[in-house]
Amino acid sequence: MNSQWITRNWYSKRVNWLWLPFSFLFYCLVLLRIWLYQCGLLKRYSLPVPVVVIGNLTVGGTGKTPCVIALCQWLREQGFHPGVISRGYQGQVKEAYLIQEGDGASLVGDEPLLIFNEAKIPVAVGRDRYRAGTLLLQAHPHINIILSDDGLQHYRLQRDLEIVLIDGERQLGNHCLLPAGPLREPIGRLNSVDAIIFNGGDNHQAIGHQPQYMMELIPDKWINVSNPTLIEESGFFNGQTCHVTCAIGNPQRFIKTINSLNIVVKQTRIFDDHHPYQKVDFQGWENEKILMTEKDGIKCKTFAPSNAWMLKVHARFDYPFYQWFENKLRQLRVKYGS
Repeated sequence: MNSQWITRNWYSKRVNWLWLPFSFLFYCLVLLRIWLYQCGLLKRYSLPVPVVVIGNLTVGGTGKTPCVIALCQWLREQGFHPGVISRGYQGQVKEAYLIQEGDGASLVGDEPLLIFNEAKIPVAVGRDRYRAGTLLLQAHPHINIILSDDGLQHYRLQRDLEIVLIDGERQLGNHCLLPAGPLREPIGRLNSVDAIIFNGGDNHQAIGHQPQYMMELIPDKWINVSNPTLIEESGFFNGQTCHVTCAIGNPQRFIKTINSLNIVVKQTRIFDDHHPYQKVDFQGWENEKILMTEKDGIKCKTFAPSNAWMLKVHARFDYPFYQWFENKLRQLRVKYGS
């Protein structure tokens, strides 16, 4: 079954009643797993530095990657030495691995590679976040705070703060658990996190009882995919006719950004999130202006046409979030004696 069709149904608020029994089974498995960790039958491991999880409750893109990049940059400005751990989804690496210059998205995953390239900080990937964090600290002992890109449901790793991102437009879809809906855990899980951040959108309904803040993604500039030294302002394609390709969790968000830049979209090619691009994906577009996200672009550098451009964006938070985060960091410094 087409994953894009499934996603559209989840976020159209419709419920497929045939899937509800499987969602109930999934619910029972989620509760059982949480109980096993709470009673100690499954062991949790802690790292010697604060761990902040940037995660989501739903399947699909909510803006975690630009959020992590922005927080890493802000933390450095505050005098911290951050590092990042990530699963490395769709990468070939399974055991803990430290990303190095020259690594490709097919090896370590597109999102952690983007964080490594943009934030300019150490990043380790691996299914076991504890082992990834341990490897990160062994290689870079100066790191004094770790951000986990995703990992809200990775209970094996102890965490000090949990920040959940929610798509401000799609929000929680039909409020059903997988596979009838997009939820990885029941909505009540939001009452136990430390903060909720809405990425975009205008009409937000209060969800849970925790502090809730706003984030928006701001277009920065266009970077040529095959020649990153070619850089243009975000308004460079204003009024021009272009082709658009996208393989992220919420492709409509990128299409909306393209429209806001007054770009005329002639044709689109939408793929599943983390799609492993190949040269054939651009067939017939060799003489067209091609636009994509930066997450897509880093997977296409070696074969993208010379007229392919990727949009660099940055996350901007509302001021109350920084106040909240700064206060939490002061508490963590006391806790860890730093």
